[in-house]
Amino acid sequence: MDIDQSLGLKRDTWYDWIVLNVATFIFILMLFLTTFQIVVRVFNLPISGGAWWTEPLARYSLMVGTYLGAAVASRNGEHIKMTIVSDQFGKRSPLIGAIIDILAQVLTIVFLIMLGYAGLRATLQSWDTPMASVNWVQQGWIYGTITAAIGMMTFYELINLRSILRTAEFSQQLMKKENRANKEGE
Repeated sequence: MDIDQSLGLKRDTWYDWIVLNVATFIFILMLFLTTFQIVVRVFNLPISGGAWWTEPLARYSLMVGTYLGAAVASRNGEHIKMTIVSDQFGKRSPLIGAIIDILAQVLTIVFLIMLGYAGLRATLQSWDTPMASVNWVQQGWIYGTITAAIGMMTFYELINLRSILRTAEFSQQLMKKENRANKEGE
């Protein structure tokens, strides 16, 4: 079984371009900060005030980058999901397998909406609260960026749900069921 590890975009829209490039920038920033911190420590470089600020900024970049990376994974349909139930039922009845996929997708969207709501509340409550380790970074900025990434994930999962609903196999199965029910009812 080959797994496609590319991050290529299926649709080249401006929104997709922004999400992918911002996520890439955050990961490059984290890599730069971590490398800079290691170089300063290993070579004992005499940097004014030290490089103490690189560790918390790298940590914040990791947190934000993780959620942005999850948005990219949702966008590409490569986010982690358990398919054993839908696969097993799908072997017996493709319609039931498709319904289980739709139900799982709807539950994912509901979970992301609830998570986004909690993130929005945390953002608003801590917007002006400085981080303990780096005073010029506000907690609300971190929470807000994570909440925005959750919003991006929700948007992409809605697109994925729409594509599941539009698949020919699912539509055909529904039409067959409806035709059989109409014939039996006559």
